[in-house]
Amino acid sequence: MTAIPVEETRVRRVVARAARLGRPLAPWAAGALAVTLVATAARLLGPLVVRSGIDDGITAGDRWLVTRAALIFLGLLAVQYVAQARAQYWVAVLGERYLRLLRSTVFRHLMRLDLAFHGRSKAGVLVSRMTNDIESVQEFVEEGAISLVINVLTIVGVTAAMLLIDVSLALQVLSLVLVLIVVSWVFQRYAGRAYRQVRERIGRVLAALQEGIAGVRVVQAFTQEEEQAGAFGRVNEEYFEANMRTARAIAWYFPAVNLLRIVGIALVLYLGGGRVISGDLTFGTLVSFLLYLDWFFQPVVYLANTHNQMQSAAAALGKLFRLLDTKPVVSDEPGAEPLPDEVSGDIVLEGVGFEYEPGMPVLKDVDLHIAPGERVAIVGETGAGKSTLANLVLRFYDPSTGTVTIDGRDLRTVPASSRARHVVLIPQEGFLFNGTLRDNLRYARPDAGEDELWQVCRSIGIEEWVRHLPERFDTLVWERGGRFSAGERQLVALARALLAQPAVIVFDEATSNLDPETEARVEQALATVLQGRTAIVIAHRLRTAENADRIVLVDEGRVVGVGSHGELLGSSSQYARLVEVWERGILR
Repeated sequence: MTAIPVEETRVRRVVARAARLGRPLAPWAAGALAVTLVATAARLLGPLVVRSGIDDGITAGDRWLVTRAALIFLGLLAVQYVAQARAQYWVAVLGERYLRLLRSTVFRHLMRLDLAFHGRSKAGVLVSRMTNDIESVQEFVEEGAISLVINVLTIVGVTAAMLLIDVSLALQVLSLVLVLIVVSWVFQRYAGRAYRQVRERIGRVLAALQEGIAGVRVVQAFTQEEEQAGAFGRVNEEYFEANMRTARAIAWYFPAVNLLRIVGIALVLYLGGGRVISGDLTFGTLVSFLLYLDWFFQPVVYLANTHNQMQSAAAALGKLFRLLDTKPVVSDEPGAEPLPDEVSGDIVLEGVGFEYEPGMPVLKDVDLHIAPGERVAIVGETGAGKSTLANLVLRFYDPSTGTVTIDGRDLRTVPASSRARHVVLIPQEGFLFNGTLRDNLRYARPDAGEDELWQVCRSIGIEEWVRHLPERFDTLVWERGGRFSAGERQLVALARALLAQPAVIVFDEATSNLDPETEARVEQALATVLQGRTAIVIAHRLRTAENADRIVLVDEGRVVGVGSHGELLGSSSQYARLVEVWERGILR
């Protein structure tokens, strides 16, 4: 038994999985297939009507039979037009609904993947998955799918019709099919590899483009414009070469198919014409046979185009499915139960160790208790493990060893929605989403009412600012909150956190990028937000550490000191050196 090629098996698996994803759309697919069958049947009956008109009408000199054949032919054209138009529309609806489902499925999965995945993945490549790869599927869905069905049905129908009209002549002509199969097989093998390379390298182009644009300030600061352009040029050249390989394949294949078509027509004219002269074949049969023969090769050419689209779509779907197969490291465990409505915010890390990469520990045997309502600053040199500790409390990651608990509950046994309700993050930069101010404030609590929004703004001290905005809560903030200053964005982020009414707040030094005047305003708002809540602050500056109830000093993944600012100054030389560095920075 001949083994099925690995590539063909891969494509079949992708197609089968794509079909499973689209099961809810089966009624639309069935309707499109039914009207496509009607359209194809109407077209295939046309040459038989032409044969009847020639043999029974023209040859016999019967005008009525000629007129009848013409009317039937026009009727078949009308049926074909209506059925094909309906099929085209249903396929378009089916395709757009499928693409909507695919986009939503992939994006939802991306949002659920853990920070470790997003940390090692290039944003440009992920954007390519959602744009170029989806676009490849869209091209096939909108153009290739209906063409594939129609042309396969046409080839099968034409073959059956030619055998029905004249078996001997059909078998002689169809011998060319063997040559066509070999030529098409060679083309598909070569073009398939080329199209996969094209899809892979467009992702690299987008990644290089995104990186260059995002880092343009650094590029210009170091006058590396030419070097960066050269790096992009090398990636672009690889993409160009991949496209040229597909162009070379197309350049020889389609002329070869057209040549076989002309040879087939010449063969029918020679063999069929001789039989018409000898009286062994009617002239109408020869004409209908030539029509069918032309219709046989046309779909083959179209199928080659469709095959290219299908290969490209299959490669794109393969990448999308591999993305969907990526399992989040952090997920809700079976039987996870939400925290109660009232949480005190008692945080305990016991024997916690963590590794981003196996064998490279970032945290080692961390034991730490943060009491309810306590403000704890985590300090240490860059790379000491400060942010990792905060990420574990937020459950962006799970510890490799040990446990992190809130009010005695292991965070791994708490659903993500419940954890997010009671533990919130205020990042170093107040990130706002494109939309209205109302949308951003209600991000953590979509059900918050108008009165609650005003109350929160009043508590933070931004009520008057909001009232002076052009449309108050309905004011557009623009992408990344670009309409507002850094301080205004941070105040909105604080209001958003307060609206969620969390028990624990994790700060990534929320004032480190602000000018002194704005910092003082934000610090005042922080006092309101922190009242009665547990706070974990990643401290990059001395002032933040001094204001904490306790300071946790981290060095090389271990907690090496815990106490107040004064206590650590007297007991820890490492902390004293850190303070000295901070003070030198302030004096400058």
